[in-house]
Parts: sequence; structure tokens; C-alpha cells
Amino acid sequence: MAPNPSASFETSEGTFVAEIFLDRVPVTASNFIDLAQGGFFDGLHFHRVIPDFMVQFGCPFAKDPYSKAAGSGGPAAGNFQNLCTGATERRKEGNIEDEFCSQDSNAPGTLAMANCGQPNTGGSQFFVNVADNSFLDWFSAGNSKHPVFGRIVSGFDVAVKISKATTKDDRPVQPIKMLSVKVSGFESPRAQKSGYG
Repeated sequence: MAPNPSASFETSEGTFVAEIFLDRVPVTASNFIDLAQGGFFDGLHFHRVIPDFMVQFGCPFAKDPYSKAAGSGGPAAGNFQNLCTGATERRKEGNIEDEFCSQDSNAPGTLAMANCGQPNTGGSQFFVNVADNSFLDWFSAGNSKHPVFGRIVSGFDVAVKISKATTKDDRPVQPIKMLSVKVSGFESPRAQKSGYG
């Protein structure tokens, strides 16, 4: 089996790299990769930062770090390709279905899907755990259900640094920007169609 793809997250505070669990949660991982390939995440800001807990990112309204709507948005409805099966997946109303199939815990350094507190409301927002947050596991007894779809393999200190930023209402006082998210280690459907990439 081919190794999983990796994603490089270049932020204004430094860069971290994560393995994306395409082999374990193919729909969630393919959704993330599709958004990253389309430049969805580039230029957005971290909108929720809590020390000893997590840092959250991926809301399109957070392009403006001071927007009151930051944290409430997601991607547009549409289709994307499942990179494991080749099937077309739906992003209904911008959301994907919860993928509860791999028992990866919300351990320090893992990436997990954020949601609105209701089933099947994940889309583009995710968080990086900077502590052991196993109570957020979909297979735990808790009410919060957040499937893990990746793990930082280098630069975890950058995520920890971001989590310690001075905040007001959990938002960094000094905006922290995601400059780019670049995924490598897989063949993009976009590249297949265009003949380059």
C-alpha cells in the first residue's frame, strides 16, 4: 500500500507538517485534500485558540481575522473525488458525513474535524490537538464526536506556540495567518485532468 500523503501548513508563526490518514478515513481526508488543492485554506486565520487544548482553523470568514462571523462558515456545496475508491462524494450544504470508522484518538498533535455540535456538520474547519483530548473521540462516552484525520509529524512546537497566543474571546489578539497548505504524496485528480501538476 502506498504511504499516506502529507500536508505542509505554512503559518505566520512557522511551519508544521502532518500525515493525512487517507488510508483510514478516505472521505474526510479526500475532502481536506480537495479543499487544500483548490487553495481554500490559503490566507485564512486561526479563529479559535485555547492553550492546553487546541487551535482551530478553516473558516472562510476568517480571511478577515476580525470578522464576527469567523468560526461559523464552511465550504460551498459540491462534489469531490474519493482518492481511495475514485467515487464521487457529495459535500451537501458544504458538509460531509461523519466518518466514524477509525479509532484514532484526539491525542496531542492530531488533526480532527470540527463541527456545529450536530451530526454530519463537518466541512472545512478542523483543529489541532495540543493536549490529550480523548473525551472528544467519536468512540468515547462523551457527547462531542470528532474524527481524527491526520497527525503532525514535524513542527508540533509551532502548533503549541500558536495555542499560547494572547487571545480575547479565544481569538488571537495578533492575527495568526495560514499562508498556504500544500499536499504532496498522491496523484491529484486535478493534475490527471489537466496533464500537469
